[in-house]
Formats: sequence, structure tokens, C-alpha cells
Amino acid sequence: MHIQLPNGDKLVPDAEFLKAAGDVTARTGSTWDKQGCPHVYIKNMKYRPWNEGFAWLASRIQRRNPPRVARKSA
Repeated sequence: MHIQLPNGDKLVPDAEFLKAAGDVTARTGSTWDKQGCPHVYIKNMKYRPWNEGFAWLASRIQRRNPPRVARKSA
């Protein structure tokens, strides 16, 4: 069951969100909760906002600086 929100986003059940996020386990989802992933409980069921949840995941991607290219000696 999806719940539409006024901002255009929708709340989806936790299991559906975790499946779409790469088929991760509930344990990984609990870790994300502790790290700040948005979620809400309604009637003892956990829901996550679809767009905001994936935006949070995308913000967690780390990009390292590329290795420095050595200069050639002349």
C-alpha cells in the first residue's frame, strides 16, 4: 500500500524500498535508520518516502579524488 504525500512523494513499505535499493537486508535498513535515512511508523509498519529516501542514499555516495598523474621529466 502506497501513501501519497502532499509534496508529490509517496510512502512505500520498508520491504519494497529495500528491495528497490538493491535487495538489501532489513539489518542494512536498520543501519541506515541510525545514520539518518528518513522513515516513519504507521500502525506498526515502517514506511519510507520513495524520492527522499533515494535522495538520501545518493547523498551518501563518496567519490575519491583521482590519483595524481606523475609528470614526465624532460
